[in-house]
Amino acid sequence: MTKVILKFRRAHGRYNRGEVAGFAPALAARLTRGEDPVATVFDRAAEAQLAAAADPGEIEARAADLAAREAALAAREAALAQAEAKARAGAPPKQGKAPDKAPDKDPARESAGA
Repeated sequence: MTKVILKFRRAHGRYNRGEVAGFAPALAARLTRGEDPVATVFDRAAEAQLAAAADPGEIEARAADLAAREAALAAREAALAQAEAKARAGAPPKQGKAPDKAPDKDPARESAGA
């Protein structure tokens, strides 16, 4: 006995919307008839085509996200270029301790320990 594969359009018994199940032809006919049937005959080719189709809202949201990321990246690149130009134009850092700092070690302590 072959079964008819159905995809549920709304909840029915233990089946939820979108689930796929196989039924005897008589029961499948009862579930698929009427103006607003509980289930429809499952078409694997149509399901594959639906899955492959792109959602326009998702594409627009992704494009907006990418545009925002691109703008943020351009701002970061501009800040980096400005920092690099400033670093090239300035004098190199002075080496050694600053003259206004006191020495780290006390010379009196060093001679007392020796």
